[in-house]
Amino acid sequence: MSAGAATTLCPGCGLTAPAGGATYDRKFHASAECWALFERVLAAEFESAVLFGRAHQLSVDAYAVQHAGGGHPDKSVAIHLAGLCLVLERGVAPVEVPKFLQRIAAGADYPHLEPPPRDQYAGRTVRDVADAAARGDADRHIVAARAWATRVWEAWRPHHPAARALVDRAS
Repeated sequence: MSAGAATTLCPGCGLTAPAGGATYDRKFHASAECWALFERVLAAEFESAVLFGRAHQLSVDAYAVQHAGGGHPDKSVAIHLAGLCLVLERGVAPVEVPKFLQRIAAGADYPHLEPPPRDQYAGRTVRDVADAAARGDADRHIVAARAWATRVWEAWRPHHPAARALVDRAS
């Protein structure tokens, strides 16, 4: 970024990016620029069966959890945190996670989980996966998605018991 260039700060993950002038009005606690990177990641994952099968669920869950706050519903945060638990702690294949999340979503009680401070993410954001996606390297993309998801999961450590309880409820 050149000196004096306008930037934005994502309220969810802390990503700093050149201001694009777009507005963002969706449920995630995100900047328009951060959301645009996420859309690039999603596009790459939808275009590749390998990426869809091995990285997509991690990317969706990591993004949703990392962008808690604002108008983002407690139910969404809790369900996506449970998705991270399923893959990273219980060893469920990412493509198998949606059937568990559907059962979790059928429940009625979702705790409010206070997000950790942004510095707990150690600078890991959707940008890491977007950079790998831009290179067209599936292996790097998968590694970046897993590393990002792992960092998000670790940052939410105080809420692991709540995620485990949701997973147990769906098992």
